[in-house]
Amino acid sequence: MQMLRRCAALLMLAPAGPVPLAAPARAADAPADGPAVIVLDGSGSMWGNVGSEKPSKFDLARGALRQSLSSISPRVRLGLMSFGHRRRADCSDVEVILPPEAGPPERVLSLVDKLSPKGKGPLALTLTEAAKQIPAGEHGSIIVVHDGLDNCWQDPCAAAAGIAKANANIRIFLIGFGIEPGDAQRLQCVAEATNGRVIEAQSSTALADSISDALTLANLERVDAATGIAVPVPKAAKPPTPAGAPGVRLTASLAPDGPPLATAVAWTLYKSGDESTPLKITRGKELSADLDPGSYVVEARFGQSSRRQTIEVTSEGPTTARISLGAGFLKLNSLADKAGAALADPLITVTAKDGGTAKDGAAAAGAPIWIGRDAGARLVLPAGTYVVRVQDGLAEQTTDVTVAEGTSTEARPVLGTGRLELSAISAANGAPLQAVTYAVEEDDPDSPQGRREIVRSAAPAASFTLPAGTYYVSARSGVAEVHQRIALGSGDVVKNVSSFNLVPITISVITGEAADATTDASHPILIRVLSADATPREIARAHGATGTFQLPPARYRVEAMASGLNIAARGTIDLSTGRGGTTQLKLDHGEVAIDEAGALGAYWRVKDETGRTVMHSGAGRPKQARLAPGRYTLLIEVEGNRAERVFDIKAAERQSIPLIGP
Repeated sequence: MQMLRRCAALLMLAPAGPVPLAAPARAADAPADGPAVIVLDGSGSMWGNVGSEKPSKFDLARGALRQSLSSISPRVRLGLMSFGHRRRADCSDVEVILPPEAGPPERVLSLVDKLSPKGKGPLALTLTEAAKQIPAGEHGSIIVVHDGLDNCWQDPCAAAAGIAKANANIRIFLIGFGIEPGDAQRLQCVAEATNGRVIEAQSSTALADSISDALTLANLERVDAATGIAVPVPKAAKPPTPAGAPGVRLTASLAPDGPPLATAVAWTLYKSGDESTPLKITRGKELSADLDPGSYVVEARFGQSSRRQTIEVTSEGPTTARISLGAGFLKLNSLADKAGAALADPLITVTAKDGGTAKDGAAAAGAPIWIGRDAGARLVLPAGTYVVRVQDGLAEQTTDVTVAEGTSTEARPVLGTGRLELSAISAANGAPLQAVTYAVEEDDPDSPQGRREIVRSAAPAASFTLPAGTYYVSARSGVAEVHQRIALGSGDVVKNVSSFNLVPITISVITGEAADATTDASHPILIRVLSADATPREIARAHGATGTFQLPPARYRVEAMASGLNIAARGTIDLSTGRGGTTQLKLDHGEVAIDEAGALGAYWRVKDETGRTVMHSGAGRPKQARLAPGRYTLLIEVEGNRAERVFDIKAAERQSIPLIGP
């Protein structure tokens, strides 16, 4: 038995086969027994699905963890954390469930089975707390299975930069399960700051493989499931000296001593002395090209930063170099208030404050670097000082921020804004008003009225983003107005409904028996509502045979007319009691035809009782017209002789008036 134990011990120390070279460069420095902290996302979104798989993301993640962790050696100091699993809407819900310690992986898996997603996703805070579980200066890994960005308005990039500064031996591996397109790119800063990795998994199979890859990258010892014997951890080999044809093998970094960028860089290669025609234009993590010996100029561009460098290619083989962009990350985290409320519709401008020259990739002073509406954008900028200007509605905040090489800096302007949402109804429990105009004023001692208008809108439901303060809102519909004083706090969303005391009234227009064509397209009907005072003023109007109005309680004059004709009807309505309803106006008229038989060359016109001409002769002029009931005068002139003839027209009457005759 003792001999068997000795043999087993020797087998544990001996390599089981060829040593692979796929381990990361820092894996050889990390002990095979950890510590390593496993973090499982416990936010409510983990109950969602990924692809066409029916089980929830959380159930699939538990299964993938069980599949991958089962082979971990009991010597590995393994810990477990989660976030968002205990309380809803709590951005401080981060728990160390099991500190890193040696033991069988089942002790971790049994605790995973008890978790139930509930709340928010404080990813940045979780990374910070996980790093505290790894002793100062010791090598360790944090492996996170999650499904999205931090939704607690914290910056994982800044958290990772802080972790790397406190302990450069901690590596973070983020495994995005069903993560949204583009979110993985936003989290690359975490991997770059900690020499870790961001891995995307869009299926349960890919997730299990991704967790297994992360465990390998973390250098954690495994055991063979069949024998229970430890499997040696692969050791990283030093990169071989490049061999091959003369050329370049180039990578880029943010700082001279920084790691190579893990995301695509835009490369342009020129022959020295002839930079008008590029030899190669490509995108990728590195630039690889076979070239004749000589001098070349390469330009690397990443985000808003770029750098040109001369590279000498010799006949001895490819030239390797790392191009330092002299840049850093700027993480925007623009907020409406200190509690982390989001901005409604921000416009953000980043401007260079103390720029350099185009040669070194920096920006000229005062030049706009970036303009956009993404309040959480992550930018790559040349090292320097910048002015971040955030506008949202009528609120504005300007912040100076300095970006250093190879670092991630957060700009966190807080505008102190609130949102004012306005709507209006015709009366208590009435219908929403569509024809309404809002005006918002604020105190202004320099204004003659002591206030000044700052914004207005004719939208039925208007929304304004304003700095916290006191405002005076006027809502106007026709001649009716409602005035209110509203206090708006930072981060508040104030929904205000202006209630008008309006009375609905519908006015319909009917025509006489002979007026079948009165409402044709050439003579549309206009309905007007006028004030009932001595000098009537128009209150409202509508086009068509029916008009519906919302009016304040009062007496009104109403009229309807056929455009282009002298046909009109007038009346009054009394809404002072607050009771509406319907009323009718009748457009009575008759029809007159002028008979020009025997009156060749005659000029004639028809005037109404006010002296207005309603018909007259002329080429192409109609000889027949619809007229309002009343008395008319026919004026005739033939060869210098003038005559007048008076006639009356009644409602629904048709007459033919001869020019020649009695």
